[in-house]
Amino acid sequence: MLEPGHDAQFDQAAGLRRLFRARTGRAIAFVSGREACGRTKLLVGTAAALAQSGESVLVIDENAGDANVHAAFGLRPGLDLFDAAMDGVPVTRLVQRAGAGLGVLSAARLATRGAGFVRDQAGRLDKALMNLQETHSYVLIDCADRGPRQLSPLALAAPCVAVVVAAQSTAITRAYALIKRLARESGRESFQVVITRARSDEESQAIFRNLQLTASEHLGVRLDYLAGARQPATDHIAGSLGLRLRQGHAGFRSLRADASHGAATPA
Repeated sequence: MLEPGHDAQFDQAAGLRRLFRARTGRAIAFVSGREACGRTKLLVGTAAALAQSGESVLVIDENAGDANVHAAFGLRPGLDLFDAAMDGVPVTRLVQRAGAGLGVLSAARLATRGAGFVRDQAGRLDKALMNLQETHSYVLIDCADRGPRQLSPLALAAPCVAVVVAAQSTAITRAYALIKRLARESGRESFQVVITRARSDEESQAIFRNLQLTASEHLGVRLDYLAGARQPATDHIAGSLGLRLRQGHAGFRSLRADASHGAATPA
């Protein structure tokens, strides 16, 4: 029996708030086979739209240079996620504010130097990533294209990977090659796909279906259509992330477990 003055609707709302606090945020790594697909601009617009809708958003920026996420928000990279792994720097010191509900964290040094962590360093990185995912409703990772020799450690560890593909034959070929590498090196069995610069929704869907069929037949992996963005500089996919990325709530794969096989300390 409810006590006098007890509001059942308020009690239900409080229960929902506790439920959502207990859930980790969605973590998604955005990768592409070539930079001309508009990946970074699309991610920036999506992060801003999510924050404006009241979400708590963190963008992890693996890219250096003048066209990265930091530059888009008028920021300069400071401490790096690499510092959390090497020196245990708290994540609260790593995140720069880009607006209400929106933070940016540099991981450019991690992307280039984080392939050889020993157990303690990888364990600190695991803890930092878990903390970041627990304190944000969305963690969006703009993964750097490091060429054929090195994949982003965050792309390998993220619970969900979105492959951004421009509607061009070369971009589609490179995207397929990237999916093949990620599937082989991380054991990942499913990917989300974002098609950019298509002339119509029909073209986006046709490109996706061809890529989906090829990946299923030759790689044994599942591709799901996340969204299309004809103009990545002005479009965003915030709505699609909220509706379709349920698996993004899973945690990052443990990098400490990978390091236990005997990697060398990074230089």
